This record gives sequence, C-alpha cells and structure tokens, in this order.
Amino acid sequence: MAWLTWTNSLLGFLLVFFYYRSVDSNKPRRPPQPKPHFLLGNMRDMPKGGNEWVKYRDLGRKLGSDIVYLNIFGRSILAINSLRTANELLDKRGAVYSERPRLPYLKELSGWDWNLALMDYGRKFQLYRRLVQQYFQPSIVSNSYESLVKLETWKLVNNLLKTPDRFVNHLHNMAGGIILMITYGHKIKPQGDKYVELVEELRKSGSQTPGSRLVDTFPSLMKLPKWFPFAEFHQHATKSRALSERMRREPFEAAKQHQAAGTAIPSMTISLLESDFASEGFDREQTIMDCSGVVYGAGADTTVTSLTSFFLAMMLHKDVQRKAQAELDTVIGRSRMPQFSDRSSLPYVNAVLKEVLRWQPVTRLGIPHCAMNDDEYNGMHIPKGTVVFSNIWAILHDPDIYPDPESFIPERYLPDSSGEESKVPDPASASFGFGRRICPGRHLADSSMWIAIASVLHLFDISKIKASNGREIEPKVSYTSGVVNIPTPFKCAITPRFPQAASVIDDSIDLDGEN
Repeated sequence: MAWLTWTNSLLGFLLVFFYYRSVDSNKPRRPPQPKPHFLLGNMRDMPKGGNEWVKYRDLGRKLGSDIVYLNIFGRSILAINSLRTANELLDKRGAVYSERPRLPYLKELSGWDWNLALMDYGRKFQLYRRLVQQYFQPSIVSNSYESLVKLETWKLVNNLLKTPDRFVNHLHNMAGGIILMITYGHKIKPQGDKYVELVEELRKSGSQTPGSRLVDTFPSLMKLPKWFPFAEFHQHATKSRALSERMRREPFEAAKQHQAAGTAIPSMTISLLESDFASEGFDREQTIMDCSGVVYGAGADTTVTSLTSFFLAMMLHKDVQRKAQAELDTVIGRSRMPQFSDRSSLPYVNAVLKEVLRWQPVTRLGIPHCAMNDDEYNGMHIPKGTVVFSNIWAILHDPDIYPDPESFIPERYLPDSSGEESKVPDPASASFGFGRRICPGRHLADSSMWIAIASVLHLFDISKIKASNGREIEPKVSYTSGVVNIPTPFKCAITPRFPQAASVIDDSIDLDGEN
C-alpha cells in the first residue's frame, strides 16, 4: 500500500504544480523586473540611500531594458530611463499617466495637496493649471516680464561685483525678485527678504524625493501616535504644513492690503483678485492664494539651482567659458550688457544653457506620475495605480543620445564642421517634465537663466579658489537627493573680466535708484 500512497502524493504534487504553472502563464507579462524575493517582493531592489537615479539606470542596464518594474508589497513601481519611452507613455498617453500617486507624507500629513505639481488630476488641477499657465505663455514672458528680468539680472551682476563670495545669495535674490514681483507685486529687500528666506526654509523642510518615506509605502503608519518610535515623520510634517501655510498666506495677505490701500503694484495675484474667472465651485480666494503660492514656491527655487550648477560648470571648464566669452566679445563688444535681442546671434551661449540643464538636471527623478488605468506597452502590462518615475538624469545621460554624457560639452548642440544641424535633442524636452504635468513656468525660467548666464559670462571670469601657495583648490561638490537636487556649498573666484566691466554695469541702469 506504500506505493499507492506514494503515487497519490506524486499525483497531488503534479496537479498543484501544473495548476500554478497554468495560473502563472495566464498572468499578463510585466515589464522587466528583478527576481522578487519571498514575501518581500522587490523591497531589496528598491533604490534608496541617495543617487537613486543612478541605481535605477544601473538596474535597467542589468535587465537589458530602458524600463524597470518593481513590486513592493503589492505596490507597482515603474522607472523610465529613456526619452523614447518617456515620450511614448507620459506625453502621448497623457490621459493615462497624468495622475499623481497618493504620497501620504506630502499631500496628507504635510498638507501640500494644494500644490499644482503634486495635486491629483481632476477638475481642480485643470482649473489651477489654466489660471497659472495663462500668465506664463511665451508672448506674455517676452512682452511683460523681460524688463523685470533684465533689472534683476543687472542687480545680480552689480552684487557680484561688490561681494562675489556671496554669489548664491545673489542668485536667490535675483530669482526671488523676479517671481515675487510677478506674483505679488512685492519688491524684495536686497539685504535679506523674509519671503525669499521663507521659501528656502520650506524647500529644506520638504527636500526628500516624493514617495521615499516609509509612511508612503505603508500609509497605515499615519495612525501611529507622534511619540511612537519610527513616527518622527509627524513632527517633520507638522512643521512643513505650517511653513506651507505661511508661504502662501503671508504674501497673499500683503498684496490684498496694498490693493485695499490703492498702492498695489500690478501682479498675478491682483489680476486674479480683480478678474471674474469661473471658480467652478471651488473657494475663490483659496484658489487665488494657492495658485500664487504655486508660482512663488516653484519659481524661486529651480532657477537658483540651475544657475548655481552653471557657476560650478564654468569653474571646472575654463575652455567652455573662454569660447562663450569670445562669442560675446564678437557680437556685443565690451561697451554694453547683453540683451534678449542678442540671443539668436549667440548660439554658443545658448548651447551652454542647454548643457547646464542636461549636465545637472534640477529634478533628477522628476515628480512621480501614476497610471490612472491599466495600460499595455510593447506587449507588457502596466497595472492601474503603478507609480511611474521619469528618470530625467538617466534620460539626459544616455550615451546613445548624448555621447560622453558626464562631460560638459556645449558643442554637441551646434552644427558640425560641414554645417549640418545637430540632431541632439534639446534637454528642455525632459528637464521641465512631461505631458500634462510639464512645468508651466518653463518659458520664464529659460529667459531668466539665459540672460543671467550671458551677462555673467560677459562681465566676469569664474575660476577655482587658490591656496596660499598659488595652487588651485579642487572643489568637492555633491548633489542632494530630493525634489530639487541642489549642489552642496562651494567657493569660486569671480573677478571682472575687463577693466571697464564696472562702468558697463553702471551705464546700463540706475541700480541705486532701483534698490
């Protein structure tokens, strides 16, 4: 009878084996995925601890794919490492991938659900997007804001002439001066403005990559009391919520007070308060305060990051700096400042800006998208609710598109020796996001960065600091992990490039009268 028991056991095993094999064969094919671990799924494969963008890129290379799929306790994650796939999914299928993930820490605990960049896709998003975007169309930027941008750029170079060692502070003042005037009609205080400082404090409080906290993976942790171990996120979130409220409310209320007193300077906030836009059932004043806060928070941050990377690039690549300065001397001479009308005549300076955006993208993993429905891509099933990261850093460091991607090479965007136009994609196609979530302020950011880069290169040399023995000190710079990837502090020498640089600045505008 033993043989009968053994035979029945074998038959039972085979039935179970073939049943699970048939069930598994009926599952839709997922995108390339590391082999899951028992119970943990891909928890061990999830990039963490910094440089997540590099780890996602390397994981894709290991799998031989430009997309990587992870499943962590039933939560689907997709990382896109190529421009082609990002365009296919996030641009062409915007109806599917325009949602944001839940993000419990930022949106529920920290109260950032008002922020257009994080907001769920729906009627409220569409209203906010429409209200914000109307103030940042290319024609509006060129006709309404260029004079302000030039003024703040002239203040920047004037400050660099006086206190070059404080260049990062001057960049904050430039960006803050532009965006606060556009948004609230607020003229910043050059020796330290509370609204410039407030948005910087807010950035630091929310510096982690969206979705990277443990509570984002296990939302049930939100129920833990604040005193409980591993629940320190409650304290951080409470502080972030308070800063978020102050950042939106304080300049908004100040603008309203100026409006009531008849002293308001024209601005986005005043324009919205005086307009009769359809609020579609949402609180009108809250909508205006939130939309203004969106512009203020985003505009005062990303421009500073890119321009700081520009200073680093010029310090490290003196040959690039010299070529750009030679072009500026040829086109402009040394008797005036660059103007926006010069831009078409300065292709190398344009290429420097493009390479800054590619070399050190402001948001390396972007803000995650989320699949609103089940989708299929090249025969692979992407489940509804999948969190989708656009690995902007990997896209802009793809050696098949940008050869020698770690090097700073503006020439890659210029015609070759035969005069044939470059086929290398403009980094702006990725650096400002994708699809219906693309940055609405990208045209203002582009104009602000270009005139600042052209003006600084025209007037100053940027070089490494020298030690007492005359040898140059090599900077040690790294970039933080977070929504905005900011370089760690570094020093550089900023000196006038020619004797009459100071007089060129003085002759350009009456800075004392404006300050």
